[in-house]
Amino acid sequence: MTLSELIDEMWGDDPPVSAQSTLQTYIYKLRKSLEASGLESSEVLRTRPNGYALQVPDDCIDLRLFDRAVAEGRRVLTEAPDKALGHLKEGLELWRGPALTDVSTGEVLAAHTARLHADHLSALELKIEADLKLGNHRTVVPELTSLSTAHPLHEGFHSLLMHALHCSGRRSEALQVYNRLRRDLVEELGLEPSPLLQRAQQAILSGEPQLGAGSPLEAPAQQPRAAIAVKREPAPVRPGQLPPDPGPLVGRDSLTESAIRVAGGAESADENVGVLLLNGMPGVGKSALAARIAHAVRDRFTGGQLYVDLRGSRSRPTSPDDALTGFLRAAGIPEPYPQSLDEKSSLFRSWGAERDMLLLLDDAQTHSQVNPLLLGGTHSFTIITSRVNLYNLPNAETFEINSLDPAESFQLLAKIVGRKRAEAERDSVELIAEMCGHLPLALRCAGARLATLQSVPIRRFAESLYRDNRPLDQLQSADVSIRDRYLATYDRLGSRERAVLRLLTLLRQREFTAATLIGLLGCTEAVAESALSTLVEHHFLRTVPSPGGETVYSFHELMRAFCRERMESELSAPPAREPLADAS
Repeated sequence: MTLSELIDEMWGDDPPVSAQSTLQTYIYKLRKSLEASGLESSEVLRTRPNGYALQVPDDCIDLRLFDRAVAEGRRVLTEAPDKALGHLKEGLELWRGPALTDVSTGEVLAAHTARLHADHLSALELKIEADLKLGNHRTVVPELTSLSTAHPLHEGFHSLLMHALHCSGRRSEALQVYNRLRRDLVEELGLEPSPLLQRAQQAILSGEPQLGAGSPLEAPAQQPRAAIAVKREPAPVRPGQLPPDPGPLVGRDSLTESAIRVAGGAESADENVGVLLLNGMPGVGKSALAARIAHAVRDRFTGGQLYVDLRGSRSRPTSPDDALTGFLRAAGIPEPYPQSLDEKSSLFRSWGAERDMLLLLDDAQTHSQVNPLLLGGTHSFTIITSRVNLYNLPNAETFEINSLDPAESFQLLAKIVGRKRAEAERDSVELIAEMCGHLPLALRCAGARLATLQSVPIRRFAESLYRDNRPLDQLQSADVSIRDRYLATYDRLGSRERAVLRLLTLLRQREFTAATLIGLLGCTEAVAESALSTLVEHHFLRTVPSPGGETVYSFHELMRAFCRERMESELSAPPAREPLADAS
């Protein structure tokens, strides 16, 4: 976890001034506790450039064992329900009560706890389904009665209870379960039961002896008797909200192919990835790449596609409540919707539980923004773009999106200004690419300027860009400003990190270490590493390979120019209340 995530988890939106030093004290005590237990703390609790990682074998973690057992049970449920029942019971026996019941949770842990709760309910549902496939209808009725009472809007538990009661010869009670669920859904959410559940009710009314060999959801639709009027269901809504396909992207073929393989699913259920996170600095092309990947795999998701711009880098991000409202409307679910975020998220997940959905969440900023929008189950896939690395997203794989290499940068500029013109002044084009830091957005801005100045030699623009103390002025258009994108992220930094950035621009060398910052500021090692880790996490700095093993940092070319601008504009600002050299 990153330092900022740990601080958010412990203190929320109001961390104390000493949050970082207090956190490092806790880490120190945790290391001592691990060592007292006979463990090598440096191997178990590892320091990372932007936080800490806990290295524990999967076989020592109940959650990993539970996930493995449930995945295996789900895999063999159809062919071998007896084996599936054994695996699912084995996984459920690891639960001894509600998840993290004795832990005070913050934003990150609260979302994790909610997902654990949902996984537990899903495993219970699968276990009961295995029991029903084995003909244990009467034995599961008491457990299902208790579960449906505890979860009055859970259609899965109610459908299984209806099936168990019907197969036990208790048709009237099965119909009472349906009527009670329908009343609660209408009163609480303004929804009718799902079409599959309605067909199960019609099958009971028509006297069908069995609803199917397994789950009632497997029952074929039956034509009811002539005396029973059947309400026709409207055609299901299949939303298609993806932004336009940008087409092939220069230098992104390998990334696109890898992402398509991830979205296609793995052969083993244990390896299933449900979330793809595209992470990178502003202007690197995350949104365009996400749209390209989404269009490449959209046909695999027959339920439709949903898209939202979460505006995490703007001053007013999109709230998860507003995003959910948009999703529910796109899904054709009539209003009114639940008032609470949890209930609205539950309604969305219930709608998408059995649908093959593709979600694209663009420009996300925090876990609290993303978690309520994620669908459960293995049918759906979510692509997320973010300027920060959202660690600990469930079933997620992260792709770090970097700048282009020199050859790719030349190819992109040549595509905009014309191959013949670019080849004629290759050295100037390569200089422009270097001045742009090979950043796709900056290259497109420079290319657009050159395309409008057909009679101006490329060399003249390259020299102007090279000599300009404010190159970002020339890398913008009427609707695109690299400076504004950097500024939105800069404003979210703390005063300490902003001051560190401004001072680092005074260094002559391109690369530096934590020791360099300590010498510049006279601060402690902990303060220096904490500030540098935060700046790497938000892509103001990047780490570069070092043969000696020491972490080495550097600026992106345009980020250095931006930070110099900030130093000049804020030179007369009053000093921060907290000195940079304070010990931590």
